[in-house]
Amino acid sequence: MHCLLYLQQLECHHKELYLLQQILYYHLKIFHYADLVRKAGNELTGIMKKRYDQLVRTKRYRKLKSLYKKYKDADNKKALKDVCDQMKEMQKQYDVTWDYCRTSMIPIGKKYGIDAVFALTKAENVFHGIEKCLYSDGETIHFKKRGDFPCIRAKQINRGIIMKQMNFKFKDIEFGVKIKDR
Repeated sequence: MHCLLYLQQLECHHKELYLLQQILYYHLKIFHYADLVRKAGNELTGIMKKRYDQLVRTKRYRKLKSLYKKYKDADNKKALKDVCDQMKEMQKQYDVTWDYCRTSMIPIGKKYGIDAVFALTKAENVFHGIEKCLYSDGETIHFKKRGDFPCIRAKQINRGIIMKQMNFKFKDIEFGVKIKDR
């Protein structure tokens, strides 16, 4: 809003001021939506983190994870498959699965008014972090801070922020850049 006051001091034309107000409105609306996606993702992260922590607290799972790393380094495929099956069974038991993550995101997405495509994409991001902790060197799952770079990502080509030439489209909002070539 400081930009608007500054432009008024410069005595800009009303048309230019109106255009700037429209651009700022579109940016605020997009950032608000990105913040809703972040909040929904953090809520899902909290749910999955709680379940993951319960799983890791068990002695059996910690032992399986160390065996997984040992057999993976030794390239022992038969023993690795057996350990993976046991780990997956425990993950199902503690609801640390992709299916649980996806179905948990459905009511959260509705709560925040997020489209299903964006909610599903955020659920995939959260579960990717869980997988990193389950099978790789990840220590814990992290939340997104307010003010981090906003991200609105979708897996479908006609969703998200679409750019055609120099016009952008997000939901029902269209805005763009006009280039005057001398």
